Amino acid sequence: MSHNNTNDEADIYIAMVSWAHNVAPKGYYIAIVSTIAEGDSNHHLELQPGLDRLGRIEEKFMGPPIPIYEPIESGTKDNIFISKSYDATSHFETTTDDVRDIYRRAEGQELQVEGLREGQNLVAEE
Repeated sequence: MSHNNTNDEADIYIAMVSWAHNVAPKGYYIAIVSTIAEGDSNHHLELQPGLDRLGRIEEKFMGPPIPIYEPIESGTKDNIFISKSYDATSHFETTTDDVRDIYRRAEGQELQVEGLREGQNLVAEE
């Protein structure tokens, strides 16, 4: 959902699974609504446009905001490569970019995953 629709600065992400995924009773869905909180006031209010799109909510679990961290060093000097925190994206798009970035910093080249086949090993066996 774009900020153009909600007058907020951050996008709101909604991920949904159901009984078809064997995670809920038949006829029920589990939705995860997330965003980057813009302020310190009532951060739950920033999720409301996403919650409004779900219809009737049987039960809601609201947690505290989770801070987002990122490393202050690239890791190339000390060979310690640290990932960023997970963010609000629902399908790990930014996490995938972070893994590629860590690989680039650690190995000095781009991670190549295209053309891999099931059962093919990424690492040479010893």
